[in-house]
Amino acid sequence: MRAVQFLDDEFALAEVADLPTLGPGQIRIDIHACGICGSDLSASKAPCRFVEVMHAARYPLAEFDPNRPIVLGHEYAGLVAETADDVTDLAVGDRVTGLGIVTDTSTGIPKIIGYSNSYHGGFGDQIVVDAVWVRHVPDGLSLEHAALAEPLHVGELHMQRSGLTSSDSALVIGCGTIGLGAIIAAKARGAHRVIASEPSPKRRELAKRMGADIVVDPTAEDPIDVWNRFVADGGDTLESGGGGTLIAYECSGRQGMIDTLLRTLPFDSRIQVLAAPFADETIVPVIGQLRRIAINFGHGPTERAYEIVLERLADGTVDADAIITGRVGLEGVADAFTALRSPDDHVKIMVLPRGTAH
Repeated sequence: MRAVQFLDDEFALAEVADLPTLGPGQIRIDIHACGICGSDLSASKAPCRFVEVMHAARYPLAEFDPNRPIVLGHEYAGLVAETADDVTDLAVGDRVTGLGIVTDTSTGIPKIIGYSNSYHGGFGDQIVVDAVWVRHVPDGLSLEHAALAEPLHVGELHMQRSGLTSSDSALVIGCGTIGLGAIIAAKARGAHRVIASEPSPKRRELAKRMGADIVVDPTAEDPIDVWNRFVADGGDTLESGGGGTLIAYECSGRQGMIDTLLRTLPFDSRIQVLAAPFADETIVPVIGQLRRIAINFGHGPTERAYEIVLERLADGTVDADAIITGRVGLEGVADAFTALRSPDDHVKIMVLPRGTAH
């Protein structure tokens, strides 16, 4: 099969080894669309550090040998090409999307496709995944748009886990796809106010389109100063429907951001971490203790986060076309990664192995 391999800081389109034979509960999918994720950027920028962090976290789902090629990509949508005999709710030809998780039949360990030397990701013709993580694409929703469900559902998932209520306000730091997903989820869940902080003009404009009430360029103005003025003007009172907690949704993954938020957020605020750096981070814990600020790295209950986002995409609640800012075939993957490292022009680039996605 054709796929774009990554090794030694280079992407190369090549004929690669076939994927492993299907195990119980698994399906093979012909890929029609696959988005480039921020984690893919991290893995390609510093693969050894990426694997080192996964090992330190005891997270085998994303461990691989960086001295052997991998095929990245896990934000997929496509058509079922083959099913294991025990898979009864999916059939060849079904339009599907879902989480890219597969049980390695040689070890019994679950893996995220793309972060495995054996189970290729979606920047190629086919993938193999466990059927339990797969969902049918709703009628009328294109496969290209369906591939957005994976990154956007991170925002919904963390919004649920943060415990946001209608009296609380959300401060979204960073408006890539995950940040936009957080904005969409906060508005859908009735947040009192949603403030978005993003240096890229294109992404600020998208934050507005996705529903942010206030959009701030952090290179020109501190978003927490903006919030403090809003409160001083009476915009966060019980009478106005507010008076709850300010929850900062850290979606930038920028080194030092957690420390900055600990030092500058109002007392009794909360931090929900959706994206984090792979570099070492320094904080002074007593600052958070003195300011009574809670940090949540993702703990908490969730319910139907992926399905909820698929429904929003299908009913047009989410402007999917606005989020997809570029499309490439397999031969354009290397240039797409280069473009995404300077986020002024793009948010989500979709890889289309077959040229189009229906």
